[in-house]
Amino acid sequence: MNRPVEDIPAQVTVCSRLNAGTDELWGSVASAEGVNYEMGPWLRFLVPEGIDLLGEAASGRVLSLKLRGPLGLPLGHYPLQLKRLDEGSGFLEQTWMFPFLLWQHERTIEPDGNGSAITDRLGWRWRATFLDPLVRLGVRAFFRHRHRRLRARFTSSRTIGSD
Repeated sequence: MNRPVEDIPAQVTVCSRLNAGTDELWGSVASAEGVNYEMGPWLRFLVPEGIDLLGEAASGRVLSLKLRGPLGLPLGHYPLQLKRLDEGSGFLEQTWMFPFLLWQHERTIEPDGNGSAITDRLGWRWRATFLDPLVRLGVRAFFRHRHRRLRARFTSSRTIGSD
């Protein structure tokens, strides 16, 4: 089912400046290989052969991706759906998955001097709001890890910011 975009405020924001042009950076972050590199070694999506990850997810259909943890531990399915795809500059993902009523990941890529700035904004809606401080810690740590991996791949100079 294709639900409308909901307004979810970001609870975690992580931003880095990378020594890569927006086209080069987009080529990485828009591919299954690039996403798996960022998340490794903690998480990995198994994407069916021949699937254009972001293109298919932005088509309106939900991609049911298999999710693996460390050592290939099966963690179930991840129902990826993009609400907006701005080719070359970002996307908005809103996914209905356990334990969240709604998970939101917005990523933007913008030119920044001789490189690019990449920003991830994460938000969620669920019933266990009393756990938000712990979830914020975990989400922030995981996305800082992803940005460290991006900086390693693109020999970045620095993290611009993180809340």
